[in-house]
Amino acid sequence: MLGSQTNSREGDNNRRQRARRALELMLEFQRAKARKFSESEFDPTRELEARAQEIRSRLEKFQPIRNDARVLEVGSGAHGLVFFFRASRGIGVDPLAHHYVKLFPAWQRRVPTVSGYGEALPFLDNSFDLVLSDDVVDYAEDPAAIIAEITRVLVPRGTLYFAVNICHPLWNALGLLRQVEDFHTTHISLRRARSFFQRSSLRIVSESHTISETRIAIRKRRRRRLRAWVKSLFYYKARLEIIAIRESR
Repeated sequence: MLGSQTNSREGDNNRRQRARRALELMLEFQRAKARKFSESEFDPTRELEARAQEIRSRLEKFQPIRNDARVLEVGSGAHGLVFFFRASRGIGVDPLAHHYVKLFPAWQRRVPTVSGYGEALPFLDNSFDLVLSDDVVDYAEDPAAIIAEITRVLVPRGTLYFAVNICHPLWNALGLLRQVEDFHTTHISLRRARSFFQRSSLRIVSESHTISETRIAIRKRRRRRLRAWVKSLFYYKARLEIIAIRESR
């Protein structure tokens, strides 16, 4: 019994350290990006707005989004969807929000943001009509806890847009053997991502992924054909998108 408790504590500490390291790497990356944008005067706002509105249109095929809808983005980052979603009552939450306000003021002032973690959202139950989680949970300490918190703050019949990079299960086992190098604290398989929604009140109404497309793209690489074929079996960073509705129960 004591051994299992010790192993559990060690596992918690390892996840916490990996999450902390991922945040450090992300902040370094975003600081470099801010400098690059400033020096080159590059402004991707138009592309960001187009993507946010395209996702909004997809969501509205399942449920209308009112003008006064309460919209939360978990992991809003430097230039998340919520900043370009045209939501009058939008808000973002991110562990690095206080840094991003200084690094990217033009985007960040579009909606208020709060410094916080997805595993412990600083909001009351049933606070939001729509929650966005776009390429976030595999950078975090506890992805399943984030989905549970999103469910808690969603109103009954509220909508979740969830997107994440997914990988063959082999990658998570390999990833745990080395330090966090590319923001990812964990590599999430399709089966694991689906498990986040099991035994919850979130009902998936739309799911799509690019596993086949990712494998084909890898196989088409001209160099090192045999290696590319092997890598296509153990695909890396395919895209999963889920739209879910919180049931009234």
